[in-house]
Amino acid sequence: MSLHHSAPFCFMHWSVQRVTNNLFSVSATSDGLDYTHVGNYRSVEDANRAGRRFVSVRAHEQGHNSHERAEADVHPQGSLTSSALHG
Repeated sequence: MSLHHSAPFCFMHWSVQRVTNNLFSVSATSDGLDYTHVGNYRSVEDANRAGRRFVSVRAHEQGHNSHERAEADVHPQGSLTSSALHG
């Protein structure tokens, strides 16, 4: 019997803004409300590349963390047993 878990909703977006003629600022968000400054770049191509890379890494981190939480929920006795043996 296999358990099916739905994936958490993930909103990833980055924004590139021109600061000067040759300077572009990148910000990214995972919830649509709070933005993180990713960095400043000399070309719009580099800025978009950095934005894509940032949201990709964040998406993988969130997916990995939610998978670990799901595993802990599915096997809570195993975690308790192993910590009881070590403590």
